[in-house]
Amino acid sequence: MNCDGMNLLEHEAKTLFRRYRISTPRGLFFPDMNGIASSLANLKFPLMVKAQTTVGGRGKAGAIRTALHGQEAVEACERILGMHVSGRKVHGVLLEEMIDASREVYLAITIDQRSRCPLLLAGCAGGMDVENMPSHTMMRWSLDLLEPLPDELLDQASHFLLRGGPGTKEVRSTIGAMWRLFRNMDCELVEINPLMITDSGKAIAADAKVAIDDDALYRHNELLDRYGRDLTDLERMAKDKGFNLVELPGDIGVLANGAGLTMAALDTLQRYGGKGGTFLDLGGTDDPDRISEALGLLSYDLARGRIRSLLVCIFGGITRCDTVADAMMHTITDRNVKARTVVRLRGNNEDEAAKMLRLANFNVHIDLDDACLQAVKVRA
Repeated sequence: MNCDGMNLLEHEAKTLFRRYRISTPRGLFFPDMNGIASSLANLKFPLMVKAQTTVGGRGKAGAIRTALHGQEAVEACERILGMHVSGRKVHGVLLEEMIDASREVYLAITIDQRSRCPLLLAGCAGGMDVENMPSHTMMRWSLDLLEPLPDELLDQASHFLLRGGPGTKEVRSTIGAMWRLFRNMDCELVEINPLMITDSGKAIAADAKVAIDDDALYRHNELLDRYGRDLTDLERMAKDKGFNLVELPGDIGVLANGAGLTMAALDTLQRYGGKGGTFLDLGGTDDPDRISEALGLLSYDLARGRIRSLLVCIFGGITRCDTVADAMMHTITDRNVKARTVVRLRGNNEDEAAKMLRLANFNVHIDLDDACLQAVKVRA
């Protein structure tokens, strides 16, 4: 599960866990190879060697490995420290003692965007594919951010997971601690996947995800230096200009106004065999200079080959279509970039904008499906 807030590295999240008395495996974090070999005597094999990065999919990317002895641990660290996971830098390795568990469960507290309140999720199994768990194995409870968790809810959740078996009391305590952490640290996500249950009834967080609300970082000065550390050069450049730009693994850039339209464009591209790459949410603006700045960022990405085509998808309300068209004509002048740029404009002054762009030899569409299909086709 991913959130839009500032994601902590696993070892940082586990440091917070221990502060709130959530048990974690014994382990050591290393930002580089210095000190790894000499510190292995302080840990008991076998070990888990885990890349420290804020993106998901580490296991499937081979960025989590098992080491049975010292040489394997050193080799695994060397390999992982040289990796990028989903294009993102690895910030170090976490070496942890493996947990001998009889049961794995899933716990998370996040924000339900529809109800706009916190949500407790409890799953009867943990692992890499928790998103595909059958619905009857996952329970959800809406929470009141201003109140502690009711005893009845804690009892229900812990009993649902373990049916009163070994570890029920520890799971109950863990859920309560997660809620205190969530509230005190202004979190958007606190996730344990998996929570390992041992034969003796201990509950140990084998993995940890914590995301902090960006807008609340002023209350957590100790975390400020972590903000923006995973941004690419282009993402940082966009952020400095006040834009929300994200580089995804795909090869079709998207400029749209509004999160809903951006996601609709990305989904439609995928339906036609394309995959969204760099996308920028223009938001609501009718400032031609600002629109030109946004177009400049994405056309630069197209010119350097990071993306292979560009879809400009605008609904003209506050942002007038003819203003966008005028900015495009002044910003995108390279013939090769223009040939791989597809435009879909609807709304305020759309007819005038379409006429302007067609006269300038831009590829213009009214229908979103047609535009997305063309953006897939024109990739060089």
